[in-house]
Amino acid sequence: MQVIFVFTILSRGYILSTNMFLLTMLIIIGIIYLIMNVTTNHKGQLAVSKTELRSLELGYLPSRPLYDSRYDLIIDTGKKLLRVQVKYADAKTSNSTGSIPVKLAYINRRKKVYTYKDSEIDGLIVYFPKIDKLCFFPTKVFAGKTRIQVRYLESKNNQKKGIILAENYFF
Repeated sequence: MQVIFVFTILSRGYILSTNMFLLTMLIIIGIIYLIMNVTTNHKGQLAVSKTELRSLELGYLPSRPLYDSRYDLIIDTGKKLLRVQVKYADAKTSNSTGSIPVKLAYINRRKKVYTYKDSEIDGLIVYFPKIDKLCFFPTKVFAGKTRIQVRYLESKNNQKKGIILAENYFF
C-alpha cells in the first residue's frame, strides 16, 4: 500500500531534488525489503542506492552505465572518474566472530573462475548491513582474489597483520 502511495506522489508531477529522489528510492527499497521475499538482486540494488546517496552527500556525482559491465557505478569525484563495483555483504562466517566474507569471484558453467582486475574497475564499495556502513576498497586490496574477509570488530587474539579492518575503509 505504501509503495503505491509513493509511486503515486512521484507520478503526479512533483519535482524532487536528486537527494530527495534517492532518499525516496531507499525508502521504497526498504519497504519492499520488509514486505517481500528479498532476493540477492534486491540486496544489490539497496547497496547501489546507498552508495549513490552517500556519493551525493560527499559531493560526488554517481552515474550508472547504460550497458552491462564489470562495474555498477561511475563516480565523478570532480578530479577523476572511478569505475566502482558495489557489493552487499551479510554472509556469516562459521569460524570467526566480528568478520564478514565478501565474495568476489564469478564461476561460469564451465567452472572458469573470474576475478576483478586492476584494468576493469578502480574500486569496490561494500555495504555491510550488520553495521549499516559502506566501505571503499582500492584495487590493491581485492584485485585477483576470489574473496576477502573484512573485520568489523578487532580480532580476539589482537592479530593486526593481514587483517582488513572495515573502519580503515569507511566511505
